[in-house]
Amino acid sequence: MKAAVLIKEKDLEIKDVTEPHLEEGGLIIKVETCAICGTDLKIYKYGYSLAKYPLILGHELSGTVAETGDGIKGISKGDRVTINPNIPCGTCYYCQRGMQTACESLQIIGVHRNGGFAEYVMVPAQAITQGCVFRIPKHVSYEEAALIDPVSCAVNACELSNVKAGHVVVVIGAGPAGCLNIEISKVFGAQKTILVQRSQHRLEKASFTGADVYINSTNEDAVERVLEETDGRGADVVIVACASGEAQMQAIEMVAKRGSVNLFGGLPQGSPYIQFDSNQIHYKEASVTGTHGGSNRHCTIALNMIASERIKTKEYISLKSGLSDFVKALQFVEKKKGLRVFIDPNR
Repeated sequence: MKAAVLIKEKDLEIKDVTEPHLEEGGLIIKVETCAICGTDLKIYKYGYSLAKYPLILGHELSGTVAETGDGIKGISKGDRVTINPNIPCGTCYYCQRGMQTACESLQIIGVHRNGGFAEYVMVPAQAITQGCVFRIPKHVSYEEAALIDPVSCAVNACELSNVKAGHVVVVIGAGPAGCLNIEISKVFGAQKTILVQRSQHRLEKASFTGADVYINSTNEDAVERVLEETDGRGADVVIVACASGEAQMQAIEMVAKRGSVNLFGGLPQGSPYIQFDSNQIHYKEASVTGTHGGSNRHCTIALNMIASERIKTKEYISLKSGLSDFVKALQFVEKKKGLRVFIDPNR
């Protein structure tokens, strides 16, 4: 089968590889589409300490069940499915308490094992038993269904940040993650949403989210504007959906008393530290949380949101391409020309 194989950092080949072997209790999916996530780009450019090369990237995928192992119930050959690529162990301290994203032995498809930038992908038995495979409703496209992972991450962020009806929510970063956090904050009942972004072009592209206020932080002071928009109180929740230490520091300045800052976007490995006035947290009695994934429960909520069109998933489909143009598609993502690029391995 054809696959995009990462040999090492910045060394990727489109080549023929052996089709995955069906493990006992697992299933094989014929991949119909797989989206390029920012994580894929990071691994391609900088590597990942837990990745074992050669590696087939890709974790935002959907497709058709090609083979099933013995004893699998509720999933049949020919079913249209998508997955939660974050496979929990189900037995550790955190899994036993319902905190799957904190699993001590988390395995991620496309990171720890081969992913979806290939004609076929093997989903292990552990993913089946833990409920990581989801049937796609008939009216939902493969591309929309493949967004279950990033949507679930945003759902988790809103839960961890305790977004409530009547809240003012600021999201910094107008990429796919930022747009989803705006949309899902609105679903959670946010009264006012504010989107902050340095690029005017990207800010305009995000207009479909229906944010109440758009702030170009290149042209004006984002902290001052947020305070102005909230009568000096600050935002109840600030979600930093970009890899910027400066944005994280600004978030602490613009959050309200008893508010919450969510560090949704991780910082680069070479510069993971920030400096901030900790008295801002102390005297505001504010909290700082982080988000890096979504559980199966979050994925169920995410798929329901996608199917009910409470979020505009079609707006995230910027480009569809084939495996032969995979490196060009990565460059498209790196230049931030769109929101999500989808790869059809069969093209």
